[in-house]
Amino acid sequence: MTKGDDKKMATDRRTKYTKSVIRQALFDLLKEKPLNKITVTDICKMADINRSTFYSYYEDVYALLTQIQNELFENIVLTLANDNWFNDILHLIDQNRDLCQVLIGPHGDSSFIRQLMYLGYDNSMRVWQKIYPNADATMLDYSYAYLANGVIGILENWVCSNYKLSIEQVGKLLMGITMNGLNFLEQGASAYEV
Repeated sequence: MTKGDDKKMATDRRTKYTKSVIRQALFDLLKEKPLNKITVTDICKMADINRSTFYSYYEDVYALLTQIQNELFENIVLTLANDNWFNDILHLIDQNRDLCQVLIGPHGDSSFIRQLMYLGYDNSMRVWQKIYPNADATMLDYSYAYLANGVIGILENWVCSNYKLSIEQVGKLLMGITMNGLNFLEQGASAYEV
């Protein structure tokens, strides 16, 4: 290892540390007040850094939050490819408790919740059309909206209750409600006729 490599590693470690304290400061502040009331100065005071340090990494508070959300979304999208994606997402939420509590909590970001809701849309439609070939596309769409809102509601409740239920309990609850709701689709288009 050369002297240049040592210097680069030290810089990388400092960068990771600095970004970590900036993020933690944002998380802590979001527990106290909404995003639109948080300033760069607030974050810098809590993280014990200079404003110039903050601006060397992020354009503003919203850019910071957007980057954090995008990283979480990337991880969620990767888990959707797995067969056991339902439980994988619950584990991902559990591993990112601080982040999820501020994003889904009382001062959370409603756009994050909406984006979260539609991440699994395409995958769900593809699977459901195979399982329920007689189901009307419009009814599949409405069923997804209903179930996705229910799933998001349960996840919000789980996060806001400080994870009162275990991952296994939440997974079983979500799977049971989802499968019972989807059983209605087996009846095909006639189920929706008045």
